[in-house]
Amino acid sequence: MPDVMLLRGSVILLGAAFGAACGSFAALVVDRVPQGGSILHPPSTCASCGARIAVYDNIPIISWLVLRGRCRRCATAIPVSLFALEVVGALAGACVATWF
Repeated sequence: MPDVMLLRGSVILLGAAFGAACGSFAALVVDRVPQGGSILHPPSTCASCGARIAVYDNIPIISWLVLRGRCRRCATAIPVSLFALEVVGALAGACVATWF
């Protein structure tokens, strides 16, 4: 029985991670598409200072919490709405994963 619980927990965690990634992508689309930007290029940058965001600073939810919602280079606040989309995506992914 514990193996089943571990597997179920792992599936839910994986679903949450996938959902957070989808939420992060949705935030990118919402930010770039209305301005006529591409979703593929250029890489993520700070809206204030233009610094390129490193891969380790672009992990959904975790990076926002570690950086306390601020750019690593200029300390400008990152909009809470981006974090909220990632959290909503993670919750949706976890909910979907519980059905399996």
